Amino acid sequence: MFGRRRAKTIQFDQKEQKKGAALTAFDRIQHVAVTSSSQEQLLGICDTIMSGRAVLASFDKVSTNEANYMLSFISGVVYALGGENFKMDNKLFLFGRKEAFDDGSLYQYVEENKA
Repeated sequence: MFGRRRAKTIQFDQKEQKKGAALTAFDRIQHVAVTSSSQEQLLGICDTIMSGRAVLASFDKVSTNEANYMLSFISGVVYALGGENFKMDNKLFLFGRKEAFDDGSLYQYVEENKA
């Protein structure tokens, strides 16, 4: 009377699996090569952090004074969001709001790439 139903097996190709896969904070990280201390670039970095994405920023192309100004400003934004910042290399920094570090992928990246 009640026949057994076969479970349907659905196969996805790799593109479809990637679309549906949950991304970690590390997967969503934005890489930025800071080329000037322009207000536009500074606020763009801050907007990205405020939107929930972590930023890995390289300050190699700007002077030390410009980099220090930008680092101070960005660090203030990160502090206000309860986030964290890490110095990865001499002029390479990782910034993110608190929620970006919740899954642990960014902490793992920091541990694996300490300067």
